[in-house]
Amino acid sequence: PLNQRYGGVSSREECYALPQAIRNGCFFRFDWFKGADNPNMVYSKVKCPQELINVSGCKRNDE
Repeated sequence: PLNQRYGGVSSREECYALPQAIRNGCFFRFDWFKGADNPNMVYSKVKCPQELINVSGCKRNDE
């Protein structure tokens, strides 16, 4: 299952087979994200905070 397209692991228990360094990200998927696999998203454009622009040096041309 680790090579499955769009997911890799199919249960929280399978996270333990992953390297320690990425296990917490896997746990996040099952604990907070409820095991979602390619969920639908609803989003809206927001203005980038100046603090992030200062750190990244990037700003959208349409802002």
